[in-house]
Amino acid sequence: MKRAAATLFCLGAALAAGAYAQDQGEFSAWMKTTGGTVGKLRKEIDAKAFPDAAKDAATLHDVFKHVEDYFAKTNTDDAVKMAQAAGTASQKLADAAGASDADGAAASLKAIQGTCGGCHMAHREKLPEGGYKIK
Repeated sequence: MKRAAATLFCLGAALAAGAYAQDQGEFSAWMKTTGGTVGKLRKEIDAKAFPDAAKDAATLHDVFKHVEDYFAKTNTDDAVKMAQAAGTASQKLADAAGASDADGAAASLKAIQGTCGGCHMAHREKLPEGGYKIK
């Protein structure tokens, strides 16, 4: 009986660790998507390529929904609020780009970047060997 309980416990721990690793991998992919997309958005807004900016802003909106869900699972309330704020700013950017509003799009991008920076300061730790981990 004890052996069965120990086996079930170990199996549960292994599944939880696997799920955590999968979440970490997905989170890392979302952050890479975000970084690349923000870079594209800067160029698109400067070039007044509003249809492309609207599409990329929608991509960010979707990513920030995933980030919000991730932090909700980990009960990190301030990060949930930051992801929500970034998602809202992404939607505003998409709307501004759809209206060819360069100033509105630029302001929304600045808001996104500020939110990202705040979250990174609070929840990202640089690793000695390079890269980052979530704190």
